[in-house]
Formats: sequence, C-alpha cells, structure tokens
Amino acid sequence: MMPKLLVAPLAAGLALSPAVAAEQAPAAATFVGRVDPAIFHKTPLEERKIGATVDPAAVRLITPGVDKFTIYRLIGPPHFMEGITRRWNYVLFFPVAPGSVERVRCRVEIRFIRERGHYDVTVSDVIWQDQACADRVAAAR
Repeated sequence: MMPKLLVAPLAAGLALSPAVAAEQAPAAATFVGRVDPAIFHKTPLEERKIGATVDPAAVRLITPGVDKFTIYRLIGPPHFMEGITRRWNYVLFFPVAPGSVERVRCRVEIRFIRERGHYDVTVSDVIWQDQACADRVAAAR
C-alpha cells in the first residue's frame, strides 16, 4: 500500500499530462486561434530553427485561459529566446499524415495576459502564420 503523501502527487502529475488533458476536455479544445502573417517578422537564422515536432491535437489544447506551465508541458519552451515576455513564438512541425516521416513547418505566436488581481499569466491569443497550419490543428483529433 502506498503512503497517501505519494499518491496525491502521482495523481496530480497524471492529471496534467497532455494525453490525460486531451481526454478530459475534448469539447473545450475547439479554439484554434487566428491567422495573421503580418505579425511574423524575419529574424536572423529563423530558417535554421530546429523547432519541435508535436501532435496537432496537443497544440489544439492551447486555448485562452491556459497558463504558461501547461504550454511548457504541451509543446515546450519558446523557440526564439523569449522568457519573461507576453509573447512566445514557436516553430512547430506537424506530420503530413499519421505515421509519415514528412513534416509541415508552422510558425505560431502565443500571447499572454495577466488579469488584474490574478497571479497567473494565461493565454489571450494564438496566432498562426499560415492558414494551412491552423486548419491542420483544427482537424486534429
């Protein structure tokens, strides 16, 4: 029998995993964001960014109200050396088809807000560079 002190942290860790979060909130995960290519500026060595290969279903869980710690668990830290800012930019790669080695390169910016009287900084907006990337996330299951 496990001591009660160990069971609570284990249960909390499972509740925060992306797989469990996807099972718990399928109806809430309908937000995809908007498309605005004008906000994405060329940065030095942008094309060489390694980025992260992620499941579009995990990205679909990034909705207004989600905190930065949840984003770390879903897609990792920002890719453009942004730390304590209100905008995080990512280079994400999505598989072209299930089981495919080919990937589609996508840019996304996640904006944050801190509501007056609250401690947590949460997502206020998700902005995609290309409509095809937003569509891929919207179609994810």
